[in-house]
Amino acid sequence: MTFAMFMRFAIKVQPRNMLLFACHFVNEGAQVTQGCRFIKHHYLNKKE
Repeated sequence: MTFAMFMRFAIKVQPRNMLLFACHFVNEGAQVTQGCRFIKHHYLNKKE
């Protein structure tokens, strides 16, 4: 949930820092993607 805190900070600070917000947004997407890949590899693709 820290991503939400940093994204909110980027919007609330004056002047608004949309580049910082975009960086945190893209970073969150990358982390979710990597998390899904990890779960798929370690837990869903059990071939014995």
